Amino acid sequence: MIKRLKEFWEHLGRDRGRLKATVRVDFYPHKAARAAADWHDTIPPEKDTVSLAIFFYARILYELAELNETRVANELIVFLAQVADLVLAGEGPPNRPRLPLGDLQLQTEAHPEPPSRSYRAKLFQLQDGQCRLDFSGSLGKEGVYLPATYVVFLQDCINSLEDEALARLARSLKRLHEYYKVKNDFWEGAALSGGPLFALSAATHTPEAAEAEADG
Repeated sequence: MIKRLKEFWEHLGRDRGRLKATVRVDFYPHKAARAAADWHDTIPPEKDTVSLAIFFYARILYELAELNETRVANELIVFLAQVADLVLAGEGPPNRPRLPLGDLQLQTEAHPEPPSRSYRAKLFQLQDGQCRLDFSGSLGKEGVYLPATYVVFLQDCINSLEDEALARLARSLKRLHEYYKVKNDFWEGAALSGGPLFALSAATHTPEAAEAEADG
């Protein structure tokens, strides 16, 4: 056991990957919230907000399951399935719904006060081309703030993405839900890569193939 753990940590140290992007979602006093994504790995940065959003979503669901908030995770899946359907409804450009944020006011500029709660996700690209997302944030009320973190970020995506990218994001959300419906494992570590791989892939890709690819 000790030998396997040592090998694992040595492998992790060899391939931490190249930092591609950082997402930060902050909650401030007086019901304000702000989401921001920074891209790091190229100049100018090669942005793929859709991939970032899908890996981020898979990690949020995983974190909720790890905290025994599976019911909340399933409620978030149902809600975002409705959002994806609404974005893609009708002909022409995608719809840009205003998501229910309660009393929260979405900020686009830096807030003058320090945040009362802060969540951060870092997307890395590994040497084999796969991606990994690290997540950290404030403790307490995770069943409320983890879903809210993703909804705030998603609203920012809805507001700012170009039409083609927004439609791709909605389709990818639907495909990620399809993966979870077949595999039923958003609480398993393999879903952190297998789910997004399937969601972002061509329509002929199967959940089983995505999982095999994620396992290498």
